[in-house]
Amino acid sequence: MIDKYSISAELADIVDAFQVQKIVYGQASRFNVSPTQNVSIIMNDRFGIRTMNEARWGLFPFWAKDSVNADVETFQHKPYFDRMLRKQRCIVPCSGYFGWKKAGQEKAPRAMHVVAPGQPLFGVPGFYDVWKNSSGQEVRAFTFITAPTSGALSQWMPRMPVVLDEEGAEDWLNPRINDIRSLRKHLEPLESHQLRAYPVTNAVGEEGYESPECIREIVPDFA
Repeated sequence: MIDKYSISAELADIVDAFQVQKIVYGQASRFNVSPTQNVSIIMNDRFGIRTMNEARWGLFPFWAKDSVNADVETFQHKPYFDRMLRKQRCIVPCSGYFGWKKAGQEKAPRAMHVVAPGQPLFGVPGFYDVWKNSSGQEVRAFTFITAPTSGALSQWMPRMPVVLDEEGAEDWLNPRINDIRSLRKHLEPLESHQLRAYPVTNAVGEEGYESPECIREIVPDFA
């Protein structure tokens, strides 16, 4: 499961990259996003306008398997995703994601940050849902799509977020497309050779730790 990611981009860069037309809640430069935290996602509002809005990472009920990650192999066979697939697709802006690797003489697994060289900002396809809380306010939550990892990365990171290319991002947010057969071609994972993983501080595992240090490469003893 992918349960931490980073977004190291300015708000203007996110708006430009995903052709956002309206900002309701704009947040950028998050270095250690964890489930249950609120971030910005890109979605269509009820009028079909591409909007940046607030959402909590993790669908309700939070303990459900698909609340944080939806598996690309199985989500289309699950009835509760039908409505979200047709009308509640979103894109999660992302710059990298975290995993843990056991190597060398270190006693504990080392936190690793995985990025796509040449793509400082990319979009991960996801779904969101909306509820009203006891005060009548809308509460929005999302999950994003992951796929099996291939190659060398798969030895310590079994799954990875799907990364959309430009055409895929446009189709994923196109409200006129609601057939999974038209979208499925965009949900292929990147290959390991298209990614780079490097060691970072294990402090990323701490709840609420947020600092540029989270994505800064270190030189641990892997000997």
